[in-house]
Amino acid sequence: MLPEAIKAKALLKLAREISQHKAGYSALIVDLSGVPAIRNRVLFRAFVRFLEEHALDRAVRVHPLAMNVVVLVVPSDDRLQITRRIEELNDFLLSQRHGRVQLVHYDLEASPDRFVAYCTRLMEQAPAPAPDRSVPITDPAPPDIASLDRMIDIQRSIGQADLTLQIRSQTIWRLEKELPPVAFAEELWVSIAAIEQITGQYIHSDAWLFGRSTELLDQRMLNHLNKEPPTTPLRLFLNLNSSSIVGGNFRKLVANLPAEQLHRMTVETALLDWRRSSDVAGRILDQLQRQGVALALDGLRAQDLVTLSPEELASADFLKLDALAQDEVALDKALAGLAPETITKLVLCHCESTAQIGTGIAHGITLFQGSHLANFLDTPAEIESLLGQAAAEAAPQAVKTAHLPED
Repeated sequence: MLPEAIKAKALLKLAREISQHKAGYSALIVDLSGVPAIRNRVLFRAFVRFLEEHALDRAVRVHPLAMNVVVLVVPSDDRLQITRRIEELNDFLLSQRHGRVQLVHYDLEASPDRFVAYCTRLMEQAPAPAPDRSVPITDPAPPDIASLDRMIDIQRSIGQADLTLQIRSQTIWRLEKELPPVAFAEELWVSIAAIEQITGQYIHSDAWLFGRSTELLDQRMLNHLNKEPPTTPLRLFLNLNSSSIVGGNFRKLVANLPAEQLHRMTVETALLDWRRSSDVAGRILDQLQRQGVALALDGLRAQDLVTLSPEELASADFLKLDALAQDEVALDKALAGLAPETITKLVLCHCESTAQIGTGIAHGITLFQGSHLANFLDTPAEIESLLGQAAAEAAPQAVKTAHLPED
């Protein structure tokens, strides 16, 4: 999709180019400004994708003209049918008290100059900011209007809530035999469970809604970090989706942090999300490398380890393996055949038992995360059995020195 806002010259150029395809075509201006919270770019993109997939023929292209305004270039014979579909969307929005969209029609064959004049007035009344230079991400479309409705409600609830209390942190520990445990990193994220409680909606049941909701939460967390920059002396892990990584809030955070902190930052994103587009993944990697930010691929299961391509292994600084995604026998078997250079990148996360930690240590993993780490580090006998007496004796002081909260 094109950037959501384009420079004045580009706006007029686009208007003239569209008006040149005037034989048998009409321009439908769709102004979404009447929808509350539409300034949120996640919600704006969701509306655009809904229009593309559900209100229009797939051959019809949506051109973002300016903030909250798009133009649809449609065959004049199809205009009434498409207008009816958008009016049906309007009726639904009004019935749910979500506001409404405004439609303006221009016949490009009879009056192309009026369309260009409208774009000129639009430019004069609300000059568009410079174009977003981020990597273009094409979001999946809402599966139906009910999902769009739920997203509007979630955005409204999230926008009114104080999410600073919902930001969670958890320590990633380095555990090596005969060495003191070391707090290696701190991960920050916003709890989806807390948001489900705030909104009263079970977000996990809708894959599209879950993806968009996590992006909304990413935005709120990044806004918080821009106001209160992280101060941890450890490496910082931020769990973000692809749209958030290339968005303005993350770029603002990167611009405001000193180089030393950037070099201690890691962005983690789901392996499935990373594999959705090799082109987008490559461009995101290039962006992170320019910024000096490390990459972690998240959500790996044991069976995923053997599917990692040489390019994925070379791109990722860390690989986050979910200890709960399989039993300990499958975990042990998967780790047994891994090359040492892969083992060194693994973070065994969601550890909920000493046995899982022991399996990781036995295969050379040194980085661990999960709710059981606090209990493990508070049990000298378990530490001694896996790491040795020296590590057990040093553990209390190491935990005390870390001063990091555990989720």
